[in-house]
Amino acid sequence: YETGQDPASLKWLQIKTERFRVIYPETYGNEGIRFAKALDDSYLKLGRIFPEKRFRIPVIIHNYSTESNGYVAWAPKRMEVYPAPDQNSIPLDTRTQLTIHELTHVFQLVSLNQGFSRAMSFILGEQFAGITSVMMPLWYFEGNAVFAESVLTGSGRGRSPSFLKEFKAIALENEKLYKYDRIVNDSYKKYVPNHYQSGYQMVTYSLAKEGLQLWNKTLGYTANNPFLLDPVNL
Repeated sequence: YETGQDPASLKWLQIKTERFRVIYPETYGNEGIRFAKALDDSYLKLGRIFPEKRFRIPVIIHNYSTESNGYVAWAPKRMEVYPAPDQNSIPLDTRTQLTIHELTHVFQLVSLNQGFSRAMSFILGEQFAGITSVMMPLWYFEGNAVFAESVLTGSGRGRSPSFLKEFKAIALENEKLYKYDRIVNDSYKKYVPNHYQSGYQMVTYSLAKEGLQLWNKTLGYTANNPFLLDPVNL
């Protein structure tokens, strides 16, 4: 883990909202309040993609860092964020991008905690949702999060030419895109864009073809049938 590196002398404060417990260093000041508001705003926006999903989750802010990042873990469930603005930023407020992107991961894991998987979590604990998530491709998790930040805001990486340029170059040079196996498994011979870029392309294409609820149905099917070992492919 990259967490747990905050100075031991820090005094921590918290803000409790209906959906979040935002935990942040006292020195973060009023930014903690602004971040809590950004979380609530992003939660409401994401309701358009993940209808009828509800949760409450702690959010830990690490502002003693030059890194701009975040992650969601599920045992115990929490979101941890590093809110420093990125040097290669897009024209989108860092709080908005971080909260929408990371909350998408929360909604994904909440969607995997239903039916059979939820019943098993009473026996095996919160980590069962994490075990089930292994069956979902990594490109889906990150591609769907990039899709959310792009479709729910006026910016997002999916609207950025610098984010799309590698796939565009591959398509122009080869007159077609790589096959799925190469995109997923990478290559020693050819440059392959990462799972954020490839995932965004595949998620966006599949949603355009099959409708906005395609991946919600896939998450529900996976949660109810993890014993099939490859429910996503089905």
